[in-house]
Amino acid sequence: MTTLGELTEAAGPALLAVGPFDPARQITGVHVSELADPGRYLDGGELLLTTGIRLTGRDDDDAYVARLAEQRLGALGLGLGEGWDAVPPGFAERCTNAGVPLFVVPDGEPFLSVTRSFWQLAGRGEREAVARVGHTHTRLAEAAAGADPVREVVRLTSEAIGGWAAWVPLDQASPSALLHPAGLSGLLPAVKADVERSLERTGVAAASFVAHGSVVVAHPVVANSRTLGAVAVGASRPLTRTDRQLVLTAVAVLRLALRRPGPVTSAARWVAQLVFEGDATAARSLARSAGVELPLLSRVHVGGADDAPIGDLVIERDGVRLTLVDAESATDGRGGALSAAVALEEVPIAAARAFAFWRRSPDQAVVDSAERAEDWVRLLDGSPVLLATTRAHLASGRHAEHTARALGVHRNTVRQRIAAAEQLLGVDLADPDVSAELWLALRRRP
Repeated sequence: MTTLGELTEAAGPALLAVGPFDPARQITGVHVSELADPGRYLDGGELLLTTGIRLTGRDDDDAYVARLAEQRLGALGLGLGEGWDAVPPGFAERCTNAGVPLFVVPDGEPFLSVTRSFWQLAGRGEREAVARVGHTHTRLAEAAAGADPVREVVRLTSEAIGGWAAWVPLDQASPSALLHPAGLSGLLPAVKADVERSLERTGVAAASFVAHGSVVVAHPVVANSRTLGAVAVGASRPLTRTDRQLVLTAVAVLRLALRRPGPVTSAARWVAQLVFEGDATAARSLARSAGVELPLLSRVHVGGADDAPIGDLVIERDGVRLTLVDAESATDGRGGALSAAVALEEVPIAAARAFAFWRRSPDQAVVDSAERAEDWVRLLDGSPVLLATTRAHLASGRHAEHTARALGVHRNTVRQRIAAAEQLLGVDLADPDVSAELWLALRRRP
């Protein structure tokens, strides 16, 4: 958070103090307004910049200053040269009495100089926050793979945001409630009640509220359509985007830790687990912090658990190994099924398709290309007889008798031609996925 002392130092001659002020006072933003009552547009803590055209230099100004104080204004900056060439009579005393630090922006200094200084400081603070929690994402993954994932994840989250963190169970089989640091554990009963009221009873996906002197956010941990519990964090300051992303990562790894059948031993595998679970946002965040490279476009390779691994982004399910590989990487000569190239958000669907292909032909190499149906049609184009027979066969619902009547040939001839077409294409036309894709591709042809 940017302090008033930091801002005055950064702004230099563009922001000059009229009287004494607390340099540690926090400034949440910079707002420019000429309204007589700008309070409705303030959240508290801002530096308000104004040319003072509403000021009179008389007792009427008391109401203006009082309204700013009610909104917990961080400071007031009076731009000189437009409405006033100097601070209006008695105005500095009014601000001092109301507890509103007063500054002036000298004539010729644009408000933009002050605004730019603030955002440069805010950006620095955000970069420092990123550096502060950068390795925590990796440590969260390591903690979630340990013997007591809930306790360790809560501890790391609390330490990273500089506040407290709590685990609130919402399922009888979930680990017991806990809060870190232990010195604040007396808050746990009230935090538990607040989270249950905000999440369990209202059914919202996440909650944010102010309680116990802290800004609190709470996110449920859901696995297999069951809400196992919630992670709640609180701090005496507003949580930054970096803080909130860290909480989302904590929720994601806990969801996996509480449902995983076995240990996950590396950050890369945690990233893969998040991708295959459909949480691409958390996967990207963890990958970025842990130095794990994620491809822009990926393919899913499905093979047996005993097959040689082809990458680090891998998980195992029911004796099957699913690996996320770069769409451009070479996998020639390897068995198993390979999905079409997809974005991270589409990986779960691509994995399901590749798994279905592998299950039907575990001993064959199968590639699910986004254009494979068009490839099949191009192969059939080389044999007009097979093309016509395949089209008629699919149009008849794969009934040999109906196809034979439509073509005016014997049904055994139809069976022979379909067998030849399947051999040419390397597929089974009785497979509904194959026949549906091929039929749609044929329908697109004139």
